[in-house]
Amino acid sequence: MEILFSVVIPVHNRAEQLLLTLTSFEKQINPQPFEVIVVNDSSTDHTIEVLNNYSTEAPYPFSIVSLENRKGPGAARNAGIQKAIGKYVIFCDADYLVLPNFIETHHHLHLKHEKAVVSGTPFCYKGIYSLYFPSFSAWEASIMKQSLKKTGLWKNSYFKASEITSVLTQKDIRNNFDKVYKTLSQYDGMDDSLRKEFYDLTVAPWLLFITRNVSVERSAFEKNGLFDERLIRGSGEDWELGYRLYRDGYQFVIIEKEIGYHQEHPNEYRKPFKTLVSFSGLVAERFGKEDPEIFLLSIWDSSDDLWKDIPIYKNIVRLFRYNTSDYNLEQMKYLLKKSCQKIL
Repeated sequence: MEILFSVVIPVHNRAEQLLLTLTSFEKQINPQPFEVIVVNDSSTDHTIEVLNNYSTEAPYPFSIVSLENRKGPGAARNAGIQKAIGKYVIFCDADYLVLPNFIETHHHLHLKHEKAVVSGTPFCYKGIYSLYFPSFSAWEASIMKQSLKKTGLWKNSYFKASEITSVLTQKDIRNNFDKVYKTLSQYDGMDDSLRKEFYDLTVAPWLLFITRNVSVERSAFEKNGLFDERLIRGSGEDWELGYRLYRDGYQFVIIEKEIGYHQEHPNEYRKPFKTLVSFSGLVAERFGKEDPEIFLLSIWDSSDDLWKDIPIYKNIVRLFRYNTSDYNLEQMKYLLKKSCQKIL
């Protein structure tokens, strides 16, 4: 059986969420032949035990790659790419529980669009509460409670839990998948103004290259290179590679529906594990100052820093590109102030 899709999942200390994600791949409908490659980025919890146990029961081709020293998700994805044998590579996060049409949807859009990056953004931010974490902040726990009370899944005993506690189990995913929908967060995860900007593919479409849910042909990496391993999570490693694919002529295609859900976790999990290499400095080094679409990013230190300002960034790019007089004075003031702060 020739593998068509290689799903690459980097992981560091997400054992419980990862197990549910792997189990969700068992439920694929009409899937093309696929493999799943998990790259363990030197986890210190019981992730490797979970992986070894799952490898004995996985009903699809399943591989484990282990990194001795923690290097970050970009390096982990690179290791997965080098292991992959499929025509296409799908990047998926360890905490992204996929729906049964996940593989099928990527396949359909790659058949329809040649030389394409197929992206789940902006429809991959809806969250579910698959687990209760004792380290949830009071606000995070309250949102979970509000969401699960509506479907009868909330238990007050969660507040007393001293360990990560399951709301969803492997058995639920295998035998009662509808329960997944009862764990949905009441919040969307992305506001309308930001979603609108992602839909505008005339400006910086490469911002759709977000590795929670995105796919591209494996040959793209042979020509354009891998993730820059100097960039750590949240510092722009996805977008920097996405820009290289954009310059090589790849078109960006949006999956216009949810085909997976983010498993909510404490916000503290998002913190980078070491000092970031400046995204702005790397952009200037690699691409110079010729293209305002990429050079403007030198104002922001990381992709996390840019996220809330994407509408402003895109509006300024439009101003540069189309020389339009239709611009927002307050946005220009904000950008000038942010630039001066960076210089000073």
